[in-house]
Amino acid sequence: MDKVATIKKEAEALLSKMISTFEVEVEEDEGAYHIIIKAEEEAPTVIGRHGETIRAIQKILEVVLYKALGESVSLLVNVNDYREKQKERLHELASQLAEKVKDQGKEMYFRGLSSYERKMVHEYITTTYPDLTTFSVGEGRERQLVISPKKEDGSTAEESSEKTV
Repeated sequence: MDKVATIKKEAEALLSKMISTFEVEVEEDEGAYHIIIKAEEEAPTVIGRHGETIRAIQKILEVVLYKALGESVSLLVNVNDYREKQKERLHELASQLAEKVKDQGKEMYFRGLSSYERKMVHEYITTTYPDLTTFSVGEGRERQLVISPKKEDGSTAEESSEKTV
């Protein structure tokens, strides 16, 4: 059985324990596998509050597939285009915060993001706002993203504070 078929089989087995009506597609993109789930009425059950369940499903499938395939597999689970909607929402929030940073000239914190969400915001700010920079501070659940104006010399607020330590 090939990887795509194994991933689909394991995803369907896990989902069948949670919901009754769904479709699963698996696509490979440069070594990463996208598991696309279509579940009309029961989508909130699979997505969970703030995407917590979808992230948990992804982690569980990574462990199950490691055992089944004998190697780690890079996965991204998506339910009813949740990831695309999440990306749009994050970009909107990041734009609002970036504009405040530009207007006020001081760094601002973006709290409560998963590592995946922080990565999306880092990439968005870097490409959309060349006069701003981002970095993360804190550990674990307390980790937060900082949006900061670049200094006149091109350094960041984080680099400046590191120089003074």
